[in-house]
Amino acid sequence: MIETAVQAAMSAYLSGNLRDAESIAKNVLSAAPNHPPALVVVALVCARTGRKPAAIAYLQNATRRDPNSFEAHISLSTLLFGENKSDEAIELAERAIEISPHDPDSYRHFSRDLMQAGMATRALDTLTRGALAVPTDASLHQDVAALCTELGQTREAALAWMRTLEINPDLLIGWLKLGGLHLSASAFEPAVECGRRAVAIDPDSSDARILLALSLAESGGAAEAEVHLRRAIDLNPTEHIAYAALGLSLQEQGRFDEARPYLEHTLQICPTNGQAHYALVRTRKTRSEDQKLLSEIEAQTESPDANLLDRSYMHYALGKGYEDLAEYEKAIRHYDLATELAAQFWFKDRPADRDWYSSMIDATIERFTSKSIKELQKQGSKSSQPLLIVGMMRSGTTLVEQIVSSHPEVAAGGELTYWHDHASKVFNPSGKKIDSEALESVASGYLDLLNRIGPDAARVTDKLPHNYAMLGLVLAAFPKAKVIHVRRNPIDNCLSIYTTAFNRPPEFSLQRDNIVFAYQEYQRLMDHWRETLPSDQFIEVEYEQLIANRDEETRRLIDFAGLAWDEACLHHEENVRAVNTPSVWQVRQPIYNTSVERWRRFEPWLREFRDLA
Repeated sequence: MIETAVQAAMSAYLSGNLRDAESIAKNVLSAAPNHPPALVVVALVCARTGRKPAAIAYLQNATRRDPNSFEAHISLSTLLFGENKSDEAIELAERAIEISPHDPDSYRHFSRDLMQAGMATRALDTLTRGALAVPTDASLHQDVAALCTELGQTREAALAWMRTLEINPDLLIGWLKLGGLHLSASAFEPAVECGRRAVAIDPDSSDARILLALSLAESGGAAEAEVHLRRAIDLNPTEHIAYAALGLSLQEQGRFDEARPYLEHTLQICPTNGQAHYALVRTRKTRSEDQKLLSEIEAQTESPDANLLDRSYMHYALGKGYEDLAEYEKAIRHYDLATELAAQFWFKDRPADRDWYSSMIDATIERFTSKSIKELQKQGSKSSQPLLIVGMMRSGTTLVEQIVSSHPEVAAGGELTYWHDHASKVFNPSGKKIDSEALESVASGYLDLLNRIGPDAARVTDKLPHNYAMLGLVLAAFPKAKVIHVRRNPIDNCLSIYTTAFNRPPEFSLQRDNIVFAYQEYQRLMDHWRETLPSDQFIEVEYEQLIANRDEETRRLIDFAGLAWDEACLHHEENVRAVNTPSVWQVRQPIYNTSVERWRRFEPWLREFRDLA
């Protein structure tokens, strides 16, 4: 009879009928004073109706009467957290977990209370314990993933989503979240796989289509990405991300006139989409009649709806616009604001680690000598496919790749992160010696990648600029590989880094003194390679010379690559490949010299960069 009455009281409470719940529970207590479940019901009603001291008293009585009451312990813990009695609350929550160690809610309630008390790290530890205690509960792993993401622990978040999806492989949100994490980490192939799984689960999900499209666009699948973006727009015509992504994709394919309406429509839906503003300004040179557009962008930088990254992109757009109009002081002011905002967004609590950067350069110089490279080359691949194009970012590597890949026997690989992703596999535990068998395995994987990009190509380009740090490793693995090093006026190069909005900026790229430091370290390493690498595998081209003597320099590059001359190399602007770099506009134009000595327009405001002259 009593148990039936308590169940009725709890049912009334859960249905929101608090008066009946309290009345029934108190009737039980009249017949059976100190009945723990009835005490809990009355306490819950008291808590809901603003009578916290009474609620705490009822629950304390319940825990004394029944030391194994999960509901009493977890409910009292929550109330005491709200009263800032954290130590007592934690003790009660831990007791609740002891009572019911395989109840996911015990961990979930405790974690939620810890978060509200500002104890995020302990909240994550609690959820992680729960996931270990109840390993088949997908929702607990999902909670771990969500909290890891909130705390910026993206690697741990990805692992938790993977465990979630092992348990529940049809969870759409899991594939979307995991794919987004892969995309943010530049792990594009896994991101594509997540996108495909998401689309398979729900073909009518615009979010799934967008994830797949963004991942494909980053991994060379521009044509397929366009299909998915158009479908996403059909599914959700108000989704500004799909319009923006389609505009950017068309831009990367050189279809600037087609891109512009999609970018404009993005801004009609979401006026604070900073990347769309930036891309729109880059579809063509800003003219005097575009002053209204620039004024509209300036107004949006003050919008409370614009986040740091949106505002940063807008200031980059304004910098570019005013530079086109030859208003250089205004331009540099906006570039300064853009980099300041981007630094706050990307690296707020993580300053550039110069000591680490220098130590990596030191280790590379020590590890790769002429002798060590020649010794490793004895077991190297016989393939002559790799054609690396390296240099400091914004030095002209994209232009060189566009020229060279215009040759019918060359396939463009774009910016491949392969060597940075796999380099650690070839060093022994001390990090000083190279495991030749591991190097052979990594080289085989690289060759597989190149063969997928250009199965019939004599050469496949890899133009990740920062591969200059990997040249010893690459040439040790591929004795027949070729390296083109692109050099540019140091001040122009550093200014271009400073004034470019990168999708994922390197940590040194947003402050002038860090840019100068990184550039000098790059010069130090290139001095080493110049003395170390075989001359038949390494050539240098000056960006300014390429602009001034296009025919002669292009022929020199094609000859170095071991290819017969082809006139198409003099018409790189007709190359239809997608270009997913900040140089998307420039490489679609005929050779121009407006970027040569660009720094002189900004000379009064350059300060640190002038030291590189």
